[in-house]
Amino acid sequence: MSDVRLKYPLWQNHYLQAMAETHPELLKSKISAAEQVVSLRLRQLASTADDYEEQIAGSRARREAPRRRSMESLLSGLGKEQLRPTL
Repeated sequence: MSDVRLKYPLWQNHYLQAMAETHPELLKSKISAAEQVVSLRLRQLASTADDYEEQIAGSRARREAPRRRSMESLLSGLGKEQLRPTL
């Protein structure tokens, strides 16, 4: 991800790392960290009239992080054999 130029680097790196995490044992902490960073940034932006686009992007990210956690919980409830494609 270091090659990617982020539009909102103050929080997007944490968010993208959480969304890309594949290890269930790390997922919860990365999502929590991303939620905290996004929420902090949204509070900072709320006191200004600047960067409305970042406010929208941050709000979307804050909604998506818990969905990612929920999806991971559902998938972890399935057996690994159920997730393997059949040939």
